[in-house]
Amino acid sequence: MYQLLIVDDETSVVDSLALTVPWKDYGIEEVHCAYSAKEALHIAAKHSIDIMITDIQMPEMSGLELIEIMQHYSRKIRCIILSGHDEFEYAKKAMAYQTLDYLLKPIDYTELINSVKKAIQLVEEEWKEVISFQRIKQTLETNLPLLRSQLLNDLLKNKSIHRKVLEERLALVSVPFRSDDLYMMMVVRMEEDFSGYDLHSLSLLEYAVTNIAEEVFENLFSLWHCVTEQGYLVFLIKGNQDDALRLVDSFAVKLQNHVQKFLKGSLSVCLSNIAKFPEDLQNLYLASINAINRKIGSNKSYFLTINETSEEPQNSIIKKLNAPPALSALLDSGSWDEAIVKIDELLVISGNSSEPSLELSQDQLFTILLYLSSSFTICLQPNGNSLYDQMGPEFDELLHKKGHLSRQRIHEWANKIILTLKSNASTQMENTHQQISAKVRTFIHENLSKGISLQIIADHVGLHPVYLSKIYKTTMKETIGDYIYKFRMDRAVHLLRNTNLKVAEISDQLGFQATPHFIKIFKEHFGTTPQDYRNR
Repeated sequence: MYQLLIVDDETSVVDSLALTVPWKDYGIEEVHCAYSAKEALHIAAKHSIDIMITDIQMPEMSGLELIEIMQHYSRKIRCIILSGHDEFEYAKKAMAYQTLDYLLKPIDYTELINSVKKAIQLVEEEWKEVISFQRIKQTLETNLPLLRSQLLNDLLKNKSIHRKVLEERLALVSVPFRSDDLYMMMVVRMEEDFSGYDLHSLSLLEYAVTNIAEEVFENLFSLWHCVTEQGYLVFLIKGNQDDALRLVDSFAVKLQNHVQKFLKGSLSVCLSNIAKFPEDLQNLYLASINAINRKIGSNKSYFLTINETSEEPQNSIIKKLNAPPALSALLDSGSWDEAIVKIDELLVISGNSSEPSLELSQDQLFTILLYLSSSFTICLQPNGNSLYDQMGPEFDELLHKKGHLSRQRIHEWANKIILTLKSNASTQMENTHQQISAKVRTFIHENLSKGISLQIIADHVGLHPVYLSKIYKTTMKETIGDYIYKFRMDRAVHLLRNTNLKVAEISDQLGFQATPHFIKIFKEHFGTTPQDYRNR
């Protein structure tokens, strides 16, 4: 809804315009009346005026002078002039001030309303354009870090981008790199110290590391960074002065020291050779992470270059994986403690402080992860969820972000899966025992009159009598003999109360071989004979 200001030194004209036209029908929420230019300026200072209708000849200042001053309040005010003079010079000046219409008195209300409608339409269109532009600008500014990161990730994946298009995208996201600029790549891995953080906290720490890097490098260098899908921090470094790139290694060490000091964590850093942007981005990235995977592990806060190509053998870890007993066999047999010991041995986690603590390379950790996942997959049971879901969200993170692999993360995930397997096995066993116990009771109910024994019941369910007795007592908190005795007594009471069967017949139905034995047992339990119990 819009606000209208009517200005004229003739009171009757202002009041007539304000009261005669149903302005709300045309989108005007509020009508302000001014009987002088001075009063009009006072109103405009307090209210957001969208449209002004003004007389052109007034004592203090002309309508044209008023319009000129009004434009200082807002250039979006649309003005309509009323004049009693049909003079070309007035109209010409009015157009110079971008006046919307020049209407003659006496006022043609239809003409005036059409002018106001046109003014509203112009105001709406202009504000829509402004809002649209501001939204685009705000959205762009808000998403600049994400857009920069995505563009660098695309380049690291060697996605084809035409040079001209790339230059446009670089300028759009305000990245200070252009074709043929000399650069170095720095790939950073957050080390074991950070492995105890959850994924959200880890993202905040990555943000903190990039902020520290910006501070460390800001004087001599321009940085462009991203976090890759594998979890590595990648920085492109461009020198702002001649020969500045030869100093990069010393600044990278400063970054390591600052992170250690302020974030209490270690970084491993791999620096590339100098290259021309955007050449060799993917090759340098792959070479860097390969160097990290091979070299990182035996030291904390490692610093290397992609020229260092010596490889760490996998033989030792492969031997451990193949050494009996197999993890899947331990899990299948329910040897949970032994399974955890096996995993500790694979990850070189020992409670014996006298043993040296050996670090594992990224390739070795990834090999262990795949071995563990395959062993767990064999033992996980369908429960309505996919095997992938049962492995948990941590597995997805470990699988796809090799840069976040650590002994601690793998160990915590593996222990969580073992607890799940142990719980599932316990529940499954409990359900099986419940089913066996229910089968025992059903057999007793249906075969009581035939005379039953523990051996007969065990043969029916296919278990050894001793094992069956143990299962039943653990599950039902009573022995099978106790249940047969109690069921016979309850059944006897029911037959005595609700049937005309003779005591001997009842004894036969309850599986007693002799009626006197039934009478004796009944009297011991209830303190009276079956017949006396019936007669009461």
